[in-house]
Amino acid sequence: MRSHERVLEASKDLATKYPVDKITFADIAELAGVHWTTVRRHFGSKEGMRQKLVDFQELNLNHHLDTRTKILKSAGKVFGELGYEGATLDIIAEDAGLTKGAVYWHFSSKGDLFIELINTSLTNLLMELPSQLEQVFRSSSPELAISRLLHNQFKACEDDNSQQPTLFFEFISRRRDSDVKEKLDEVFANLFAGTEIILRDLQKRKLISEEIDAKSLSITLHGLINGMVLMWTVSPSSVPLTQMVDSISKIIWDGINPKKPR
Repeated sequence: MRSHERVLEASKDLATKYPVDKITFADIAELAGVHWTTVRRHFGSKEGMRQKLVDFQELNLNHHLDTRTKILKSAGKVFGELGYEGATLDIIAEDAGLTKGAVYWHFSSKGDLFIELINTSLTNLLMELPSQLEQVFRSSSPELAISRLLHNQFKACEDDNSQQPTLFFEFISRRRDSDVKEKLDEVFANLFAGTEIILRDLQKRKLISEEIDAKSLSITLHGLINGMVLMWTVSPSSVPLTQMVDSISKIIWDGINPKKPR
């Protein structure tokens, strides 16, 4: 390998490990096995070197994110098809077209990977909630708007015969594992806290009742909806989700209506 190629490889390697302003001509020269003046000639100046190192870091970050996204996509597919117990990191890596080592670089275990899937799903939910709830409580008929929102969510479960709820509750059953317990607690604490902030804002604007503690309301709403999905998962013939949305919506709206009679 020629000297400029060794300089290039050494620069890429150091850029993945250290901040740009901490890397010197001498560092690259030592790793490349060349004199520091060779490195300077390659880049032209210290500023030129640092700009190239920044470019390497950005390329590495994009590659890192692309690989992580690819793993999560394959994991969602494999977990959905095989269940939590049936899925393995080997199968996920094969589906993603990656080595098992590449998967382990991003996720320490199958449980860690599944937690990230849950976290991604709940993060997306939190991002969508403000606009969804704004539309609901700005509606001329909030109770009807709640019903429509729940209907769309429940219908997705029924129409697709979705394995996601089953998969999620299968994973929850492993909560006795200390690492799973700690990570689940953190993920759901973030969900409850994020929803609490949204609800508190709605209370300040008099769109929902201020008589209910926002934290308690956040936990109750998620518990009610997830509880209904759990019951449907256990006994779909006894729990017709989409047929129950009007009753569930009435229960919710009667509890949070800011104009309910005293």
